[in-house]
Amino acid sequence: MKKLLIICGPTATGKTALAIDLAKRFNGELISADSRQVYRGMDIGTGKDTLGKSKVKSQKLKAQIKNKIYELLPYDIGGVLLWMVDVIDPDEEFSVAHYQYLATCVIEDIRKRGKLPIVVGGTGMYIVSILSPIETSHIPPNKQLRKILERYSLEELQVRLEKDAPLVWNVMNESDRQNSRRLVRKIEIVVYPRGKESKIFRDKEKENALIIGLTASYPMLYEKIDQRVDKRVKEGIIGEITSLLEKGYSWELSSMNTFGYKEWKDYMLLSHAHCRMSQKDVVQRWKWDEHGYARRQMTWFKKMGGVHMVDITVRSWSEKVEAIVSSWYT
Repeated sequence: MKKLLIICGPTATGKTALAIDLAKRFNGELISADSRQVYRGMDIGTGKDTLGKSKVKSQKLKAQIKNKIYELLPYDIGGVLLWMVDVIDPDEEFSVAHYQYLATCVIEDIRKRGKLPIVVGGTGMYIVSILSPIETSHIPPNKQLRKILERYSLEELQVRLEKDAPLVWNVMNESDRQNSRRLVRKIEIVVYPRGKESKIFRDKEKENALIIGLTASYPMLYEKIDQRVDKRVKEGIIGEITSLLEKGYSWELSSMNTFGYKEWKDYMLLSHAHCRMSQKDVVQRWKWDEHGYARRQMTWFKKMGGVHMVDITVRSWSEKVEAIVSSWYT
């Protein structure tokens, strides 16, 4: 049987470290499900575990979407391969559909080599796209609706989507929420009429998958998040953003309008004398944004269904996870 292991949960719960241990135990390879870590050069702000690591060129995998060929190279993390990190440049378009296709190609390649694919990350829609790919390619553009929505401001589009489809809104990343075109397409898909015989999701991998969700109390999560943010500031997030801007990547890009980057916009655009926010204020806003994202992640994974939720504050929780995986895999 084609098995698939998924390790999910909110940020700062130790998903990657657990996934690496399980990959070593069960001969697996990792597929990242993080919408921020697909961008090259955005390392510190997104908290990549690949800093200082090298790509394994001998494992290069090519995949084509329309006229673009993607060269996928995994990182070696402690003897375990990690895929779907550093896939595109910050100014390239990358949707859930892109992720679903490329990640599926990687999963099939891992299986062909007799290994266990382990998806690890906290972007809910990326994970759902693998388990139950969204069938939207057959949904045509609604020209009449688009003419109406053209008159909407960004804020009005956000309000409408959140009202019409709160579940879709809750799992969107911040960059997509700030993109009018993507909001219009989401609304278009949501309002498309479907009969009882038509499903927006087609179950493909669910029956083969084991989903482990890591959880913790909010106070503990916030403490871990704050520590991670402080660490990223010390590692040089300001220098990283400066480098990205010097390379020509603008603040208007979706990739730059996400946690760890967007909070610094006013601080870096305005001179310190004219900016009302201090560096301490920026860091605090970053922490609060990450707190909010963690809450949305927690809500999403609890509602997703079929997830074995494991509290990382419970003694010997990792041994419990290994026992669950071992029973399922063998």
